[in-house]
Amino acid sequence: MKKVTLSLLFLFIFYFIFINISTSVTQKIDRYIYSLPYQKGNSHKIVQSYGGLFSHKNIAAIDFSMPTGTPIYAAREGTIFSYKDDSKVGGILPKYKNKANYIIIKHSDGSFGCYWHLNYNGVVVKKGNVQKGELIGYSGNTGFALQPHLHFAVKRVLNYDMDSYVQTKFLTTEGVVILRNGHSYSYQ
Repeated sequence: MKKVTLSLLFLFIFYFIFINISTSVTQKIDRYIYSLPYQKGNSHKIVQSYGGLFSHKNIAAIDFSMPTGTPIYAAREGTIFSYKDDSKVGGILPKYKNKANYIIIKHSDGSFGCYWHLNYNGVVVKKGNVQKGELIGYSGNTGFALQPHLHFAVKRVLNYDMDSYVQTKFLTTEGVVILRNGHSYSYQ
């Protein structure tokens, strides 16, 4: 019983420190209004938002908690730039970082929508144009991941520089908002 209590306490502390506390991120906000990257009427909780300490330190990225196999839809129209869907592995160690399955969509303004941690064979559209709201893949737990989720980010340049990221606004049932950690969002 004591081991279970200590384990739960450790998990709570880990969650609070690494997920709820955030670091500074770019103040650049994309003018485009994005759709949520999942089916209309569904709701998913933000488990790590901009600047989270677990894996978003100083970057503008959002993690949507969702079970493996959840359909993922394009948040914005564009052209498939790159993808990977041959990985079956993931875990909480940085050594898994290059094992994530993903889709990158290039937008008309030159920015890139990045959808990470997709399922094995979870990419539906592998080339050509996609429309906003089109099914593009399925969520998973590949790469550097604590739990099954979708990692979403928009970048001006494909690198890890903090300045390449932009914050994004989404159309939700609450209106047009910048998504916040710990909240669940849906849209009609």
